[in-house]
Amino acid sequence: MKRTTWTIVAFVLIACIASVMPWAAGRLHAEPGNQTSCPVMGFDINRDIFTDYKAKRIYFCCPSCPPEFRKKPDFYIAAMQAKGVLPEDAPVEAF
Repeated sequence: MKRTTWTIVAFVLIACIASVMPWAAGRLHAEPGNQTSCPVMGFDINRDIFTDYKAKRIYFCCPSCPPEFRKKPDFYIAAMQAKGVLPEDAPVEAF
């Protein structure tokens, strides 16, 4: 009986680890600039529409999204990070 219980526990543990591994691997290998969807609307980004926030460039799908993003930027950044999105660095302006 004990052996069966430990076998089931081991199987459940392995299944849990295996289910998390693809997600964790994606986050470990994500590279800056992997943003493909708008953080506000979720549609494909237009690289001509963006805003720079905390030295990161955030892209949007349409002109109405940047003002919405600016209302609660940390909320949208946290949601992007939870999805494994790493915004690219904003260009540094030279004087």
